[in-house]
Amino acid sequence: MDKFYRLFAAIDFSENQKESLYEYGRFIKKNSAKGNFTRKENFHLTLAFIGETRKRELVEEALEEGVRLSRVEPFVVETEGLGRFKTGTGDILWVGIKESQELINLYEKITWCLKKREFPVEEQKFKAHLTLGRGIRLNKDISIEELAQKAPKLIVPVDTIHLMNSHRVEGILTYTSLFETSLNKL
Repeated sequence: MDKFYRLFAAIDFSENQKESLYEYGRFIKKNSAKGNFTRKENFHLTLAFIGETRKRELVEEALEEGVRLSRVEPFVVETEGLGRFKTGTGDILWVGIKESQELINLYEKITWCLKKREFPVEEQKFKAHLTLGRGIRLNKDISIEELAQKAPKLIVPVDTIHLMNSHRVEGILTYTSLFETSLNKL
């Protein structure tokens, strides 16, 4: 029987960039009453969440085809500001990504190729972001605007898209790259 995976397509970050995001998350944690913050090793930019499947090879094919059809050459993404998704159990805080036609093209082609292979893909507008934490309740003496002033400004070169597996290792949520495909070098 094939192995069961929980998959997503993503852009990975360098160790230094992950460290910068992690330190910013620690700063927010010091200004929070509660929250579950992202581990340094897990910072990434999700392009498409695939979910649970045994069909890893089919997902790899879709990822390769989507990247090829996008015709996107290596580019950079830039972080900008701090955002929040409000929930009843605490907010999801994230660092934003400047809108980019390359990112949109990759997202559209990869999701199209996944749908063509009958993988369920979320039907919502793509909002590129880096999750800092979930279930966050900020201290009352600090505002989101104050925290946003300290958001890291990163320029991230992108030349590879990863197929990541979300799994637990000794009870710790871990993201492992299983496959990667290079952007078009025209």
